[in-house]
Amino acid sequence: MSALLTQLLPGGGPVRQDAAPGKADPWDSGMWPLHRADWLGDPADWRNDAAVVVLGPEAAEDAMHVPFTLDATGVGAVERIVVTIDYSPIPQVLTFWPGRARPLLGFGVKYESGSPLRASVQRAGGGWRMGARYVSAMGGGCTAPAAAHGQPDWQEGFGEMRARLWPDTGRLRVWLRHPQDTGLAPGIAAHHLTEMVLEDDAGQIARLELHAPVEENPALTFLLPEDVSGPVTIRARDTMGYRFVGEVAA
Repeated sequence: MSALLTQLLPGGGPVRQDAAPGKADPWDSGMWPLHRADWLGDPADWRNDAAVVVLGPEAAEDAMHVPFTLDATGVGAVERIVVTIDYSPIPQVLTFWPGRARPLLGFGVKYESGSPLRASVQRAGGGWRMGARYVSAMGGGCTAPAAAHGQPDWQEGFGEMRARLWPDTGRLRVWLRHPQDTGLAPGIAAHHLTEMVLEDDAGQIARLELHAPVEENPALTFLLPEDVSGPVTIRARDTMGYRFVGEVAA
């Protein structure tokens, strides 16, 4: 499974890992030790691991939409995945509890400046394994107002959800119309998604904790287990208490 994503790339070649195995930080980041302490509990058992694949662009063409795919299927059983950006006004991006789903996630983020995005994977048996991708960016992704605020009727489509499931692969794509306001644009309060849960007839499949750096109108990709029972229900909520529900046939 660790080669799952590389097989989908043009030519099927190997993926370049920005962080070499071990504990050395190629960017000598002053924020990475602080983030490890704040969100991982400053674990002693951690290291960079090529089994944690983080795919992303070398440069952000649009700082408000920088796509990533992370694949930790080569790590083994996974408890949770914490995604952070070293140099961002809001460094915490999301936390993913795969549960019954595969530890693979596609998502987009806002980028304020050139920085590594790190995926920290907590293994079910203990210890943390990390993957990272450095993206060069000119800035403005987190401090610019959402494009929705330039449209007088944006609230009419607020909360619209679309989803598609490919049963042969278990790939689930979810799109939700939401401004994802960071609170850093002048005159616009913070308003963003905080949680998304996937469920079927057997109970919870996976859960996401979301934060402001996740892109406007987020599109998320999951890899569901083979034992999905009945339709998949998608539940989400945001900082203002709005709740969103959708369903897709399994």
